[in-house]
Amino acid sequence: MKTALDFYARGKQKEANADEYDRSRYYSRDRFICPECGEAVHLTGSRYSNHFAHFKKSDVSAECDRRVDGSPTDSVYERIGLPIYMRKNSSGDFYLYMGFKALPPMLMEKAIKESISVKIDGKSTYRINNERFSCEGIALIPLDYIPLSGHKYHLCYEPMNKVYEVLQHWSDYADGFSYEGAIFTVSEQGGKKIRHGDSITTEKTYYWVRRQSRLPSFIPGIEMEECGHLILKDNVLNVFCGSFSSNLSDAEFNCLTSYLRSNLKIHLLEKQPEFVPIWPPVVKTEDGYIVNNREQSVYGYIVSGNDNPRIYVYQGIRKIPDELDSANHLICVKVWAQEALVNIDRKYVSSGTLLLKRPRVIITNDVEIYELIDDRYVSLEKENVYRNCNKILFKSGHQTDFILVRKSGQIEKNGGMGEYIFENLKDGDSIYVLQNRYLVNILAILIEKQQGDIKISDEELYRLLRKFKRTKKVELPYKFRIQIYEIQDKVVLSRNYLNNMLKGNSISTAMIKVLEEMLNE
Repeated sequence: MKTALDFYARGKQKEANADEYDRSRYYSRDRFICPECGEAVHLTGSRYSNHFAHFKKSDVSAECDRRVDGSPTDSVYERIGLPIYMRKNSSGDFYLYMGFKALPPMLMEKAIKESISVKIDGKSTYRINNERFSCEGIALIPLDYIPLSGHKYHLCYEPMNKVYEVLQHWSDYADGFSYEGAIFTVSEQGGKKIRHGDSITTEKTYYWVRRQSRLPSFIPGIEMEECGHLILKDNVLNVFCGSFSSNLSDAEFNCLTSYLRSNLKIHLLEKQPEFVPIWPPVVKTEDGYIVNNREQSVYGYIVSGNDNPRIYVYQGIRKIPDELDSANHLICVKVWAQEALVNIDRKYVSSGTLLLKRPRVIITNDVEIYELIDDRYVSLEKENVYRNCNKILFKSGHQTDFILVRKSGQIEKNGGMGEYIFENLKDGDSIYVLQNRYLVNILAILIEKQQGDIKISDEELYRLLRKFKRTKKVELPYKFRIQIYEIQDKVVLSRNYLNNMLKGNSISTAMIKVLEEMLNE
């Protein structure tokens, strides 16, 4: 094979082509790793071409029936397998689940119609239906066992002649546990298993699930403590939580990385390759980021230990990725399909960043908003800018988060169900309302000037509006919309012009400066 992982420096890795190396040089045995099975490989070849080869297979060598070279025959999701999750209950115990990604609605309907079912290790069979699986998010199927001897979970789909499209989204296997257990990410719900061959980073919190009651004391850099138990049908495993230290000598770091690679099939890096979205706003989840389905592009920052990271993007279930170039570690990812997987420095890896396009659900008439006027609260139904409102009352029947961002930059947060009051609001403050992790409203605070502060000449305003009515127009700035609302009842000649300006949401460019001067006298 031509491709291998090159661990060329402490805590760093990159995918490399065999032709980039000189066979006359000496490379350590652990320098090159097979991207698929995690076994060490060595540089070899012929007179005209280099390639990587596995060492002689032993009884403990991992099976490697897949290669990264050439044209893959599987979709990206078939290659990386199904994810495994842990979930924590109220008593602090953990339970194991297998995750099935959302199916497209048409495929779900077809699978239900054709009575397609999935069987896990020949033990449990699940018929595809809307009650158990989903078109919107990950469906979790409980697991009460772990395959022995480091074997994988194997899945079978029936009837065999009708499951090709389903297999493009769901794999026929899921990673098992090593003898030393498994590493999981840490999230609010529990965690997600790091698949064999993936990488983790130092100084980040992880769960380590293992049968042994203690962690290996002879390995440096393991800073974890027991935090609970994973409950299975016939066994209980220990769960430890903590991180792997980077404050180690080179020899100690090599000892730790070798242990994790040999016993857990995990690669330890000092900087985890990652795509971090910057714009537009997204919602972070355990599996990736939810992007508003109207967005076509996501801009983000590339995190990598390499000076020139390689970026691969899979659109939907594509087998072959697009390779993108970054500028100063910034990049624009086009999201044409309903999902895109962004991998940094590795073509085939499950710890890439998943971008999921989903409709933004706006909950209407759920949050009631009231303004305090003359010692009583007055309902403000469809407004999103509030005047004379140094105090606002919110009433919510669902879990709601309110974030007040003051003009000074100070941030205050409140939330829950029931009534919440924000006081001492000032001009320029903003309140963000979120439900189910979605932004559902933004309230811009604009404190109204006293009537005596605004000096308007109706005749002069009318003359100028007529003079500039046929000049170039632009979108009506927000602050002028509010000020026009305030003055339209105080004028007679200009009223129709102002009403048309509000309805058309446009204003003459020449009138912008005129209004600024007249309204700010």
